[in-house]
Amino acid sequence: MLRILWLLIFYSFFQHGLAHADAPLHLTQADLLVTAGHGYSAPPYEADAAQLQGRWERVALPHALVRQLTPLADQGQALGPATVVTWYRIQVPMLPPSATPRYLYIPRWKTDGQIAIYGDHRLLYQSHQNVYWNGWNIPLWIALDGTAHATAPRTILLRIERPSTSGGGISSLWLGTDASLNWRYRARYLLQVQLPYTSSAAFLAVGLFSFFVWLSLRDETIYLLFFSISVASFLRTLHYHVGESRLPIADEWFSWITINAIFWMVLVTHFFLNHLHRRPVRWLNRTVCAVTIGIGLLTLPWLSFMFDSYTLAPLAYILLMFVGTAVGAVGGYQCWRTHSHDGLLLSVWGIVGLLLGIYDWLLQNNYVNIENIYLGPYNNIGAFLIFMYIIYRRFLEANNAVRLVNAGLQQRLQEREDELQESHRRLREIARIQTLHDERQRLTQDMHDGMGSSLLTALLAVERGHIDTAMVADVLKNCIDDLKLTIDSMEPIQSDLLLLLATLRFRLGPRLESAGIKLRWEVEHVPEMEWIDPRNALHILRILQEAFANIVKHAAATEIRVATSVEADFVLVVITDNGVGFSVDQGLEKEGKGLRNQLRRAASIGAMIQLESGNAGTRLVLRLPIVKKL
Repeated sequence: MLRILWLLIFYSFFQHGLAHADAPLHLTQADLLVTAGHGYSAPPYEADAAQLQGRWERVALPHALVRQLTPLADQGQALGPATVVTWYRIQVPMLPPSATPRYLYIPRWKTDGQIAIYGDHRLLYQSHQNVYWNGWNIPLWIALDGTAHATAPRTILLRIERPSTSGGGISSLWLGTDASLNWRYRARYLLQVQLPYTSSAAFLAVGLFSFFVWLSLRDETIYLLFFSISVASFLRTLHYHVGESRLPIADEWFSWITINAIFWMVLVTHFFLNHLHRRPVRWLNRTVCAVTIGIGLLTLPWLSFMFDSYTLAPLAYILLMFVGTAVGAVGGYQCWRTHSHDGLLLSVWGIVGLLLGIYDWLLQNNYVNIENIYLGPYNNIGAFLIFMYIIYRRFLEANNAVRLVNAGLQQRLQEREDELQESHRRLREIARIQTLHDERQRLTQDMHDGMGSSLLTALLAVERGHIDTAMVADVLKNCIDDLKLTIDSMEPIQSDLLLLLATLRFRLGPRLESAGIKLRWEVEHVPEMEWIDPRNALHILRILQEAFANIVKHAAATEIRVATSVEADFVLVVITDNGVGFSVDQGLEKEGKGLRNQLRRAASIGAMIQLESGNAGTRLVLRLPIVKKL
């Protein structure tokens, strides 16, 4: 609806403009004069039809001469290439005075060479482009009386100097004011120049994007093929909209690019169809490649002494029609056999493009009205949309395939994750059971070695009648201390040795006080030791408990000093008393637990015990590693 509304607005504006503008003059009759020559010459500054030699012939406009289809180059022209100067004389009727300038509009001057336009002997316009690619498809818009005191000319003279073999022609002419005529020029310029240019540029832009996609996805050759067809299409369309200014390359090389670009398009389209139906035909592959390479070699500018590539172009295009028909027919049949709807669509459009190409060939060689529009660029627009559709379809298919793969991977990943979670749960349960089992064994062993041993000793003494009340009380106190230490070792201490020592002080403090022993507590901050767990904590408590018990029983000390310090990679726990010393060597040789149990427990946790004893007392140093080596 929006497009229809804009069309209605444009139509209303257009009708309003015509209502206020003079009707343009359509010139459809001319007099023709043809003179042969050699080489190209600059047009004269002034031209008078009465002074031109030869017989004028009355012709209708548009007028065209059929192009010569001879591939042989002009040989041995010492005076330059054979040329023809064609003069068109158009009589303009008397026009009423106009407040606005009048313009001459020429939809197409379809010829090679140079053009000069005169109004009443005065030069109005002169082309400065290349000989062959001179902007022949670009409409001309020329001011007739834009200068001061200028009047509309009564005679318009066109001078066209062209190669003798190229044919040529001129469309009908329009003369009028800007308000009455400019829309025709703009519409023609849009159809003949702007649309071919913008469509080919858009095709190339998307092709470049496809090329960068291919750089990331090298296995997806369809993106490279799309890029190749976009480049070939852009090069092929250049000659429809270039030529307003001189080209940066020679005519021969631009002709080579223009002629071969359409062969490249057919070649890439053929391989694109092969990619779609996956059933390549070897003989057709060889034929298309051979024809493309052969035409590329024959039209090289280096062989211009044998063949004029520009003149050879019409015959090359006839050969292209047969090759294109084979590509479309065979490709369409293979796509039909493999149920490739995309390939069928492209093949059908290729046949349509071939028909449009035949029409353009007829137009190019002046067999149809030269004012008609070339349809090749619009065939490229349709091809661009079809290729885009195919690429989009392939992208959706690839995207859906990736989604399916991702969904399968996600499902398998979820299953694997569930299995891992179940395995982790079972492992945690096994670890919990094992921890409980190990803890039971530890408690059993500790109770057997500690409290159990003390009770067994007391039982044997009772049976033999060698025990008194004091001994029973002492045994019971030891058993209670062992039980408390076992319970304390199970408390969470978070790798904090100071907390463990504080627990020991809390348990043994009352007993030392009742024994009349003063406790000097000189414990300082020490690093955390991650390896202290309940098992290792109990070993540390047992070692220190045994040290305190030996002092209470044997040393007759009045003071015990407990201190901590850090030395290199170790934490030192130092217990010093002022009691009676003993021989360390003799203590190690005695039977029973005592010092040997302390050393065994220290070794089991990677610690060391140093003992020093003399008349001034005993000093025990427990060296605990900050980081336990595995």
